[in-house]
Amino acid sequence: MNKDFRNMIIIFIGFFFLALFSNTVSPFITTIKNMYNVSEQIIAILPPLILGASFMMSIAGGKIINVLGVKKGLYLGFFFMIASSIILLISKNFYVLLIGYFVSGLSIGMCTLSLTTTLSLLPEKYQKFSLSNAFVGLGGILILPIDRFILSKGILFNYTYIIHIVSAFIFFILITQVKGIVVSKSKDDITKDTFTVLKNPLFLLLAIAMFFYAGSELSTTNWTGTFLENFYGISREEVPNILLSFWILFTVGRALGDKFLDKVGRLRLLAIAPLVDIAGIIVILIGRNRIQAYVGYAVIGISMALIYPALQGYIIQNVDKKYAPIASSIITIFNNMGAMILSYLIGFAAGIRITYVFFVQILFYVYISIISFRYLLFKTKKAAKR
Repeated sequence: MNKDFRNMIIIFIGFFFLALFSNTVSPFITTIKNMYNVSEQIIAILPPLILGASFMMSIAGGKIINVLGVKKGLYLGFFFMIASSIILLISKNFYVLLIGYFVSGLSIGMCTLSLTTTLSLLPEKYQKFSLSNAFVGLGGILILPIDRFILSKGILFNYTYIIHIVSAFIFFILITQVKGIVVSKSKDDITKDTFTVLKNPLFLLLAIAMFFYAGSELSTTNWTGTFLENFYGISREEVPNILLSFWILFTVGRALGDKFLDKVGRLRLLAIAPLVDIAGIIVILIGRNRIQAYVGYAVIGISMALIYPALQGYIIQNVDKKYAPIASSIITIFNNMGAMILSYLIGFAAGIRITYVFFVQILFYVYISIISFRYLLFKTKKAAKR
């Protein structure tokens, strides 16, 4: 088997295992609250704790990879996964549980950064960012029935983490087969390298676009149910099936996205796809029946699916290889910042009026489209001069 192709497949498996791990906690929030007898206010700190730990590691991870190398970075990330899973498996009180979930956040941050960096160091032919994100989506979809089975059978939620211990050990074996991935170490300090990358206006503006995209994706998934119930009168029992259909469509779009991105061009898609998303939002806002709601969300799901991998791929493929770990770290940082800051602000807007969620999204999509059009035109003019 071709070395680069094998490395790519191993990375995809890593993303799949990581998605299984990172999406386990959400369905168990209520179970954890009742099992450890904690209040709504206390249990509410759990998601921010995980996200905060992941954010910390996304900042420190670039330096760690620069020192240890990307392969050892993978080992470290999945070691954190095993450590946190063991802590969560044996925890008997809520405070030990918090430690376990904090370590799980470190794992998510380190694994995401190491896997993304490894993918970015492959030859461009094998940098299938859209397909890698599809494996993330697949893991997120498949963990839901596993969690439901655990809950329905009255099995302690902690035992779910046995799956993650086993999968992490399997991936430890797979990491040994990753060959030929070397980070070109810069002679400069990592802080100086970071500023060198961020001084590039294209990189900075697209990193900000990544920040806004994270807010758009989270707000779509977090507030879809409430909107459908309030605006279209769809029952709570029906909402999970609609969300599952959305994620399946979203994941299929990413699975097929790389060839489409190669053909259309990442920058061109970034200029057009946000406008298609806006069209989908308009459909669901002016719609009056369920069919219109379904059509609107289908349009949003398909077009949104390719925005993140297009941003990720275009940024990574337009920096020097030696800056790949730094670029991956910055992408992860901006993505986590968008998730943390904008999810709160959009939640505040939703508290005023649920439709404001979509008006805020429109502003985000307009920014992404304008920036992409600007550099697409600049690129076209530059090519014409030649």
